[in-house]
Amino acid sequence: MPHDPLPPAPPAPPAAGPGWRLWVVAALLFAGIASWVYEPALRGPLVSDDLIVLVDRPWMEELTLQNVVEIIDPRGEPVLATANWAPVHLLVHLVQRPFFGPYHLNTYPYHLTNVMVHGINSALLAALLFAHGVPLAAALLGGALFLLHPANVEAVAWIFQLKTLLAFTFGCAALLCLVRRPGLSTLLFALAILAKPSAGAVLAAAIVFEWLRQPAPGAPRRTRWLYAWGGLLALYGAVEFAAFRGAGEFLDPTPLSERVLGIVSVVGRYFVMATTSHGLSVFHQPGPTRSVLDPYFLLGLVTLLGMAFVCVRALWRRHPAAGWLGLAVASYAPVAQIFAFRFPLADRYLYFVIAGLLGALLVSLAPQLRSLLEALLRLRFAAPPRAWVAAAVVLVLLIGYGVRAHARASVWGSGERVERDAIANYPEGVSGQIDRARRAVAAGDADAAIQAIEALIELGSDNPMAYLTDPSLQPLRGNPRYEALLKRIARNWLAHYEQLPNKAPGFGVVDAVIYYIMLGELDKADRLLDEAMLAPGAVPPQTLDSLKESVRRERAALEVPG
Repeated sequence: MPHDPLPPAPPAPPAAGPGWRLWVVAALLFAGIASWVYEPALRGPLVSDDLIVLVDRPWMEELTLQNVVEIIDPRGEPVLATANWAPVHLLVHLVQRPFFGPYHLNTYPYHLTNVMVHGINSALLAALLFAHGVPLAAALLGGALFLLHPANVEAVAWIFQLKTLLAFTFGCAALLCLVRRPGLSTLLFALAILAKPSAGAVLAAAIVFEWLRQPAPGAPRRTRWLYAWGGLLALYGAVEFAAFRGAGEFLDPTPLSERVLGIVSVVGRYFVMATTSHGLSVFHQPGPTRSVLDPYFLLGLVTLLGMAFVCVRALWRRHPAAGWLGLAVASYAPVAQIFAFRFPLADRYLYFVIAGLLGALLVSLAPQLRSLLEALLRLRFAAPPRAWVAAAVVLVLLIGYGVRAHARASVWGSGERVERDAIANYPEGVSGQIDRARRAVAAGDADAAIQAIEALIELGSDNPMAYLTDPSLQPLRGNPRYEALLKRIARNWLAHYEQLPNKAPGFGVVDAVIYYIMLGELDKADRLLDEAMLAPGAVPPQTLDSLKESVRRERAALEVPG
């Protein structure tokens, strides 16, 4: 008889369970452990999106009603700056600022906030596991595994990824409250998706959990509340889709056949990252997949087929793991390139997926875990060898995860280490090509530097401001080939900018004006500056004055004869 990968697990008898105090203690304990594991990252600098969204943005400078309204507005500048409508995420950052000060002056409290929230999330996951029949000790171990999983480091160590953590906090709390507090649960679900759209995955888990639940006689179903969840998600999805598209995403000229190869290969990479922590990196940029014989494509194909089989079988058999598998699959769906975006691979995208996979595994093993724990507790040293072996494996895994997570956290301790990690893992990616261009400039090889910058543009790094503001590339200024390249990508950037359907006043206007000045299109530069002046607060007045003066100088230079 063939082995069943998901043997049916009888529903666990209802247990009185621990009180809320235990879960508070667990959250504090997890947060304390996380603060030690993530200590190397706690004073790390702002990086990437931190700088783009949190620094020099008027709506992130002060907690005022005007800024709150700006952040909540689904067509406002914050949406275009982040390419997402996630007001809860930005509002939490804004509330922090009066207490912690400017984001770039002292990053420690902002990093520590992420670590604390991650500890709370691990306790919430343990509580949800326990609520679904996993023995208490095993549920806490599951929370600890989630806490220490190295793939979660990016979501915790990167300040901007507080949105991922908050989405999980509210989403997991919504699942916990659904049966007893459906109204509160619906509010929590709304907060979750307004922190990050990937929280919509908890709806899939909730539907399956409710379908599998066997309420007591006379107890109500929560189906109508799930309809409310679905309505909220549909309304949010319409706004989010427009915001994402309006920010210029969903643009991918890659041929469909090549895209399919790449999508399946990414699944293979995620499988390796989730199960072994191998392949973790900041700013992933794998090269294109050219063949069906690519190892990651083959692994991705096997993973997709295997997950499809296990999910369908779990649903067919009404197995308790089905809801957790639904969480894992639905969490992956937003980044599965159904709607293409430029950088589909990132450690942080595994945060919800890992929780779902851990839950499916522990719920499936709940009967065996219960017997092993009973053997260890009752028989102690006389417990069967398999119980001791299982305990040793879990201990080694926890220690290994902790050591690996600590090492990954150290990467986020400085901007140089972040850049070195990206270069080491993807030498042909954006960071690798920038490094190549800088080294070529230092060696006096302008042609090699320009060739590296051309490769950067092919990789999607197509905003010339990155090159105009990089001190190490300034020796290239005046080189005819380099100047022509800058003008070409400036034109491409401006063509894209002009097509944005819902540009907010101020978003990108500084870059656009600079490029129009560089291209000699001074009338367009003046038009944009006039529009920005009619939107108080969109661009600092001193910046507008400086740009106006630049336009005047350029006009004067053009009027000088000969």
